[in-house]
Amino acid sequence: MKKRSFIQKLKYRFDNIMSKGTIALIGLLCLVTFVIVCIAGAITVLIGMEGGIASSIWVSFMHALDPGTITTDTLDNIPYVILQTVVTICGIFISSVLIGIISSGLESKLSSLRKGTSIVIEDGHTVILGFNDNIYTLINELIGANENQKDGCIVVLGEEEKEVMEDAIAGRFPDTKTTRIICRSGSPCEPHILERCSVETSKSIIINEYDDPQSIKIILALTSYLKDKELTHPNLYFTVAINDAQNVEAARIAGEGRAEVIFANDAISRIIAHTCRQPGLSQVLVELFDYDGDELYFEDVPSLRGLTFKDTLNYFDKAVVFGIRNDSGTYLNPPMDTVITADDKLILLEDDDGSFVVSEKTPEFKEELIVKELPEQRKVETDDLLVLGSNPMLPSILKEYDCYVDDGTRVVIVTDDDLDLSAEEYRHINPEIRKEGFVNRARMEEILTEDLDNVLILSNIHLEAEEADARTLLSLIYLWDIIKKTKHRVSITSEMRKTVNQRLATGSRGDDFVIGSNIVNLLMTQIAENRELTALFEDILDEDGSELYMKPIENYVLLDTPVDFYTVTESASRQGHIAVGYKKIIDDEMLIVTNPAKSEEITFVEGDLLIVVAED
Repeated sequence: MKKRSFIQKLKYRFDNIMSKGTIALIGLLCLVTFVIVCIAGAITVLIGMEGGIASSIWVSFMHALDPGTITTDTLDNIPYVILQTVVTICGIFISSVLIGIISSGLESKLSSLRKGTSIVIEDGHTVILGFNDNIYTLINELIGANENQKDGCIVVLGEEEKEVMEDAIAGRFPDTKTTRIICRSGSPCEPHILERCSVETSKSIIINEYDDPQSIKIILALTSYLKDKELTHPNLYFTVAINDAQNVEAARIAGEGRAEVIFANDAISRIIAHTCRQPGLSQVLVELFDYDGDELYFEDVPSLRGLTFKDTLNYFDKAVVFGIRNDSGTYLNPPMDTVITADDKLILLEDDDGSFVVSEKTPEFKEELIVKELPEQRKVETDDLLVLGSNPMLPSILKEYDCYVDDGTRVVIVTDDDLDLSAEEYRHINPEIRKEGFVNRARMEEILTEDLDNVLILSNIHLEAEEADARTLLSLIYLWDIIKKTKHRVSITSEMRKTVNQRLATGSRGDDFVIGSNIVNLLMTQIAENRELTALFEDILDEDGSELYMKPIENYVLLDTPVDFYTVTESASRQGHIAVGYKKIIDDEMLIVTNPAKSEEITFVEGDLLIVVAED
């Protein structure tokens, strides 16, 4: 082994000390100062100055600490003055270095804080892993969910710089109400980064990623990390959206029972199939899925035990009973003669958690306004559909759409993709594929003369998100212009991929529903707050059992007569339906009202629709 010189060893040890940071450097300066003043004190005693060694060291220390002390020295002993002058100069040098070290250390610490490397000390917070365009919808919904809390907290973890994330969020949310938003920077797959976010003390985790493999990787990292941790909230779980059906089961396996997996494409397909047939139904779904307005809650109402489900419907002036929840599952619109027991919680659409008020007396309704015999059925929606564009969701959309339409329903698909649906089996539709490029205004007007009253615009996944959304917006502009000039009423459902573009389209026409990642984010936020909602939302969107429908109001109550919603609810319950709200057209504008006050009277006219939960 090569022998190192004393100088090399000394330099190596000095380098090690320097690398240990601010505290080590301050300690080194203190040691140097101590050595200097001790040597100076010893020399002071040797040159014959009065006082002991301790007194001499103290005087030398004062000279090193305060340069002004040298002005008190006399010239009676020149060697002493020279000695203390040297000590003072050394003190000035050491003080200057000390100030520089402290300043550099503070700057380094502030830089570290700006980078978001410190550990979050929070409890019961929500953690969002991933920073992308979806983050704003998630944060907006969580802010709404936390309004009934004094001190809500959201921790956002992204691989971007902390300052970049904070500036972006602050620009979008200048007022976060009762919610604090904390950003941390790093990879969500690293254990020390997860520890930085205190995920083990959080109440829920939202995985905000576009890519399925990356989402599953994060689930694995979370599962592995939490195995060695004592959880503050033992029922901590993750909410994640998966796009590919093949990855759904893998995500559930990776989560080991802690993952609530939303099959995003399936959810979007079901929602599109529902909404493009019934204009306005989209607003009802958004009302159920977001925190702006009324939400669904599971409530224990002891005073209604022993009553039938039908009897409970009118006991709330400002809440809608959707179903019941117990240990055996969630039941949307159960049989009306179901008896409420101590094990049952009512599923209520209400303004906020626990805001319901139970009527003290048996609710009254007007029997004379209830329709006893159903009139001739009025068809409230047209089923023929024009699809502009295609993507991998289209087969699922058509399969779901096929469940709700009549035989012979026309579906015209205009796309420049080589689309093959020959392997699909449909009961009521026979899709007609027209291979064309981007449809211009003239061609679109020509196609609409074929009485295709429902239009679905799908995003082109072969293009970048901005370009695909730009094409969708251009198609919407064509449609709006055609509708304005021809007075032809068309129900439009469009899919977009970026939230900012969704807002542009939604803001232009309130009656057109823009579907996309936004709706999935609403679902994720609701489920992150209450995982029991997963089964309920699946029931609402599933073709099996009960779903949301819009039915002619004349099927329930008399027209052109003021009627309260107690009477409407009673009439609907006799047909096995739950009245949720209503739709009216006023001056060519669509009004959707959900969870109206049952005591207020409304005059319905022909063309108005009742929003109900029903099996068909």
